[in-house]
Amino acid sequence: MIQIEVTTACDLNCSYCFRNEKAIDVAEEVVEKLVGCDREYVLYGYGEPLRNRSLKKIAEKLEGRVVLSTNGLNDAGEIAEVVDRIGFSLDSTNEDYLKKVRKGSDAGKIIENLKKVGEKAFIESVITSENLKNLKDLVELAANYGVDVKLTNVVAPNKHIYDKTIYFEPSKRVIDLAGFGSGSEIDKDFIVKVIHDYSRGEGEFLERYKEILREAKKEGYLVNLSYILESSQRIYNAMKAGEKLEELKEFANEVGVELEAPEFFGNAVERECPYKGSIFVRVDGKVSSCMIFSRAHTVFVNNHERRINAFIVGDLNFQEYDDIVSALSSFERKRRDMGTFPWCADCPHVSGCWYLEHNQDCYINNPSCGECLYSAGIAKCIF
Repeated sequence: MIQIEVTTACDLNCSYCFRNEKAIDVAEEVVEKLVGCDREYVLYGYGEPLRNRSLKKIAEKLEGRVVLSTNGLNDAGEIAEVVDRIGFSLDSTNEDYLKKVRKGSDAGKIIENLKKVGEKAFIESVITSENLKNLKDLVELAANYGVDVKLTNVVAPNKHIYDKTIYFEPSKRVIDLAGFGSGSEIDKDFIVKVIHDYSRGEGEFLERYKEILREAKKEGYLVNLSYILESSQRIYNAMKAGEKLEELKEFANEVGVELEAPEFFGNAVERECPYKGSIFVRVDGKVSSCMIFSRAHTVFVNNHERRINAFIVGDLNFQEYDDIVSALSSFERKRRDMGTFPWCADCPHVSGCWYLEHNQDCYINNPSCGECLYSAGIAKCIF
């Protein structure tokens, strides 16, 4: 798969967007080098594709399945003739919510455009604690127009957005092993009791802690117990969100809507890179492994701020596609097995980790996918 950022122009100002640059369109010469290089193309990036006036021409050139993601404010009738699927970004049918979170959005316009596209359309929504309760309305809307729904958790650019998340990054299995995954009350003094027993050299709390560590290690997990103990509300919210989505899936099935939902907990041993075997082409022709690494930006994850550096493997203005893919091969081998990267959420040293501060991980990977929410299914791609 090749993901092409066809423009950085946009009509919206979304509270959770990482976009921060001037509006330009991708050069025709860059697109020409990608024609026939893959079987699937995704036209999406840090901009609204339909703002590129040459979008139809670009889509017609590409020899393969073409998927497009749009904010739905611009007429999509014409582009629907030459692409296979169009995702419409609609987080809620509540106009007040859209005005606050996706400034400039208009549910009425989006629905009108969605109707024009018909069966090629699907709805894509970013979910937080603020719109979780309105998701049933989106499924009903999708049922009315015969389209499907794809949901993703928000990837937070700052602490303000992070406080609205409804997922918890550590592995659910570790939470269960610690005895906190069945809805039981979390003993916030557990670690203090463990330390007390440790100072005496014995005790029931020390033995319980050792058993948690032994079982976790046997199954391939680390244990970040302090993070778990201080996050009782986040764990509760994630559990309730998971229950809510299971109910929503049942409703969606009843009304004939295919609903794709994210995970609400991590899983260190079952990660998979959704971008493996793909490249991300920036609007300026520079190429990265994925959209996440295409630019330097800040994310808030695992209750800390992290600066991600750009990972650029080539430039289509000066290089050929095959040369760039070859340059990516070493990293490609790593991301095909996510066990190559630690799952940092389960590590007791994630807070203040020297490696993460330097864009690495303790396996000496640079860049590192050790905190990638997409690999854990907490965040979902549109394709």
